[in-house]
Amino acid sequence: MPITLGGSSNSAGFAAFQLDSGQKLLEKSLARISSGKRILSSSDDPGNLAVSMKLQSAINMTGAVSTNVSNALSYSETQEGALDTAGTILTRMSELRTAYDSTTASDSDKAGYNTEFQELRGSLNDLLGEQFNQISLFSETESGEMTVYTSPTGSSGIGIDMGKLNLTGALNTFTTDTASAAATNGEALAGNSNTSGNASLGDFSSANITEAISGVASLRAESGAIASRLTFSQERLTNSKVELENAYSRIMDVDLASEIVDYTKQSVQVYAASAMLVQANLNMSIVSDLLMATVRK
Repeated sequence: MPITLGGSSNSAGFAAFQLDSGQKLLEKSLARISSGKRILSSSDDPGNLAVSMKLQSAINMTGAVSTNVSNALSYSETQEGALDTAGTILTRMSELRTAYDSTTASDSDKAGYNTEFQELRGSLNDLLGEQFNQISLFSETESGEMTVYTSPTGSSGIGIDMGKLNLTGALNTFTTDTASAAATNGEALAGNSNTSGNASLGDFSSANITEAISGVASLRAESGAIASRLTFSQERLTNSKVELENAYSRIMDVDLASEIVDYTKQSVQVYAASAMLVQANLNMSIVSDLLMATVRK
């Protein structure tokens, strides 16, 4: 029977093939563990990779919408703070007007009350020019509405209309007492204290100030309602983003426990294939030495 090297050669080739395959699987397993991702390339799982890309886009868009709503909420809260200040100023004005009407108030007392009143008018005028990120908080008309979209679909989805509240109108209302000197002369409660010819405290009636307080209170109620709706929208967007991230994680994130088991399995196979290849090469070397010895004889 002739002696051939076919058996040893086949064994070495098979061992080399198994070693190469095991190393590739080991490298991929190690890459998954180190990256934390189950899908490393489109060839790993094309269908789920496409789904994950859509989910990632939805996550990013939801996060951007949530940021827009947060900014709108900050705008509304700044608006509320200005209205609160306006209410406090008007309350102080009403106190001054009541003191002004006191039968025991002297002319110098009234002059002092009027001085403070004029400064408070200037403070109200300053509030009318308040801004948030260079956007006016208040409008001089009923227009000036802004729409905050609370859905990633933009204008085709859900939106909240929040207007630039008409604080000027609230401070200029004299429908209750049109006979006052301030109403006759068109003087507003929000006046510039640096301008000559301003109406004095005596030109405004208590009804004028009370009506302004009522108007500011209505604006605060409107601002508060919008802020409440924005808060609920923000909570909804936060929950939606969390669920989208969970869905994305289920597709993309690697199961570490399972992957470590696979990594250990592949490591053993690589070691076994390496030992097999060494043994096969050793057998071929022994046969080759025997043949060379026979030839020399």
